[in-house]
Amino acid sequence: MKRKLGVQLGVTFAVLVSFLFAAPTQSYQVEAAKTKTEKKATIKRTANKKITVKVKKYIDGDTTRFKLKNGKNVTAQYLLIETPEIKKDYPYAQEAKDRSRELLKNAKKIQIEYDKGSKRDKQKRELVYVWADGKLVQETLANEGLAVAQDTKGKNNKYLDQIQTAEKKAKEQKQNIWSIENYAQAGKGYSQAVVDAHKKALKEAEAAKKAEAERLKKEQEAKAAEEKRAAEQAEADRKAEEKRAAEQAEAARKAEEARIAQEAAAQQAAAAQAQAEAEAQQQTAAEPAQGQTVYVTPTGSKYHTHKCGNGTYTPATLEEAQGRGLEPCSKCF
Repeated sequence: MKRKLGVQLGVTFAVLVSFLFAAPTQSYQVEAAKTKTEKKATIKRTANKKITVKVKKYIDGDTTRFKLKNGKNVTAQYLLIETPEIKKDYPYAQEAKDRSRELLKNAKKIQIEYDKGSKRDKQKRELVYVWADGKLVQETLANEGLAVAQDTKGKNNKYLDQIQTAEKKAKEQKQNIWSIENYAQAGKGYSQAVVDAHKKALKEAEAAKKAEAERLKKEQEAKAAEEKRAAEQAEADRKAEEKRAAEQAEAARKAEEARIAQEAAAQQAAAAQAQAEAEAQQQTAAEPAQGQTVYVTPTGSKYHTHKCGNGTYTPATLEEAQGRGLEPCSKCF
């Protein structure tokens, strides 16, 4: 019984192992077969014949990995040009790679073409001309100052003249790689010493730019602080002026009220004085002077300045009338 149970467990374990590893093994076999097929695929490296390809990978400005119609992938080195190296961070290396990518990505048809000379270099890269919709990519890169022409001194020279003509135009116009003095050297590539000096100059320029930006920042901050201080001072001056004007206006108002009150008091005093003077004059006029002739009646009790009623009036001096105890007539005096 135990032996039978052990056999059953062994069978079950074998089935599980087979199930778990069957799919990966099959996948590996397919991939291995695919790789083997790619390795067996051959390339007909016929000169002056264009082969349609597709881009597999962009490496740098003058190196691209292509896929052939038979499924084989090849790394192609562009004939007769050299672009700045991406790995060494050369100036305009990224621009050259981006331009190659743009030309090939936008092309509806991409072709490569071998020349009569060597078909591969020491790194086993295919030496080809690259065409994008019928336009030679090498010529475009040279024309835009993104590559230097490289004469192979062999039979790979079919398009050398037109590439060098394009290079000459870019050099005269100092485009891209030709904008840095002695950096690109026709037929020789690029100067490492110039690259180092250029990078140093860029760092110094960047440092100077940062320093200038910092200076401008501090200057702007100082200017803003001064403007704020000036604004605060102007506001304080305005408020002080408003306060001074208000105090001055209040003082003027009070002075005017005092003046008006003083004038009113003066007018009242003048009016009182005038009234007093008028009353004094009136009293003086009412009081007869000594020695003045007055008129009296035989039976009257008053003396008069004239005959102010019926009866007999007899003239007398004021002293005589007052001596007799007569009072002045209210009508006459």
